[in-house]
Amino acid sequence: MRALLVHNRYSSRVPSGENAVVDDEARWLRAQGVEVARHEVDNDSIVDPGPLARALDGLEAVWSLSARRRAARVLDEVRPDVVHVHNLFPLLTASVAAAALDRGLPVVWTVHNFRLRCVAGTHFRDGRPCHDCRPGWKAPGVAHRCYAGSTAASALVGAATSVYGALARRRGVTALPISRVMARWLVAAAGFPEAAVRVKYNGVAAPAGEVPPPEAQRDLVYVGRLAPEKGVGLLLDAFARTRTSARLVVVGGGPLEGAVRSAAVADPRVVPVGQVAVDEVERHLLGARALVMPSVWQEPFGRVAAEALARGRPVVTTGEGAAGEVVTPDVGWVTGTDPDALAAAIEQAADDDGAVAERGRRGRERHARLFSPEATTAALVAIYEEVVTRRGTGARR
Repeated sequence: MRALLVHNRYSSRVPSGENAVVDDEARWLRAQGVEVARHEVDNDSIVDPGPLARALDGLEAVWSLSARRRAARVLDEVRPDVVHVHNLFPLLTASVAAAALDRGLPVVWTVHNFRLRCVAGTHFRDGRPCHDCRPGWKAPGVAHRCYAGSTAASALVGAATSVYGALARRRGVTALPISRVMARWLVAAAGFPEAAVRVKYNGVAAPAGEVPPPEAQRDLVYVGRLAPEKGVGLLLDAFARTRTSARLVVVGGGPLEGAVRSAAVADPRVVPVGQVAVDEVERHLLGARALVMPSVWQEPFGRVAAEALARGRPVVTTGEGAAGEVVTPDVGWVTGTDPDALAAAIEQAADDDGAVAERGRRGRERHARLFSPEATTAALVAIYEEVVTRRGTGARR
């Protein structure tokens, strides 16, 4: 089996979960005997000029003929059995997937976000859920400048994703949503036929070596972007209602950094850390008693929750979107968005050693069964074999 992974990488200046997923999957597939080739571009070249609209020709951002020509050369050279698309925007576009489909190759697509229908990719705007856009109608997202704060860039994103969505549905691309929540959305809201959808969770590696037990730690930890949809405001409100002596360590950067610093001035239990390197994130996770994930938007997956489970750390979460799919009550606390309920769960996680130890143990078992490299790579290889068999052809044959 030979797979070609196609990905428009996000800027290296900001941590990207999608970039990490692609890198991990390539490594794990090779370990399972799959021949992996990669066709990638990155956004670093278009960050400095400013908004996307200043850096790209409009037509090329919707259907890039130059990207198609480059992809065609790669396809003819690699001769893959299956083409696995991750992100195509803004430098690759649907033309790259079309080049593979025109050669009779099966194409699978990992669905990382909601951009097929939502310009921002989050279904969240101005502090609340937003479903104003729909397939083929992205005018609200353009009017609200939901991508990069730019009307022109939002229009390009809306047009490019609409073109790709129509192509994928019409020409039999197999969609791989990263949770059951996203699978239901793809069918009900994005118009994909149910037969073309296969759930494939993101894989998360377990740490090497011994991991200290969670009940021996004192800190509660938040890791993620400090943005409204991540529930940072809800978390600060809920934590202020608790009486625990445990600290809340907040790891990450974003527009709500000022709010976190202000909370730390008012409450010394709140410890802002800011944006840190990957190895520092690992140190904070291993030093955590529990992870707090207070998202108020529809999480497509919740990678940091799976990372916590892999380390035997229970998770306190609202359960919004796939957060309630990754985290179940036996491996953490699922509270909804009520601040009092979240505060009560935080207090139990901070003070109940037995509950933390038991949920942590079950969390590691859940990770091994659903989110480990072994489980997720086996699922992906099975999907490759299915689509290649169904297509009945591959360039190598």
